[in-house]
Amino acid sequence: MNADNTEKFRFRLENDEGEVEVEGEIYGESQIPFFDDLKFKAVIGLLNSIDKKNFSDSGNHQVFKYFVREIEETIHEMKKNDQFQGKLN
Repeated sequence: MNADNTEKFRFRLENDEGEVEVEGEIYGESQIPFFDDLKFKAVIGLLNSIDKKNFSDSGNHQVFKYFVREIEETIHEMKKNDQFQGKLN
């Protein structure tokens, strides 16, 4: 990775009460406006770090199923729409 082409994107996810659930920064090379390719790389990297066995071992397999369903629904909506920024209330 060339340091001159490195981009940084900060993200934050809040729940319905406005409480922060997760936040962070990703760094990497990007060729797409608003670093959308870099965001995909981060998502793939995070997904590849998840161990399904940890959910089963902790008795929380339903949590694993919930998040997989959320991811699948989000991807389905992304594919359907040209612009997608999450669920609208």
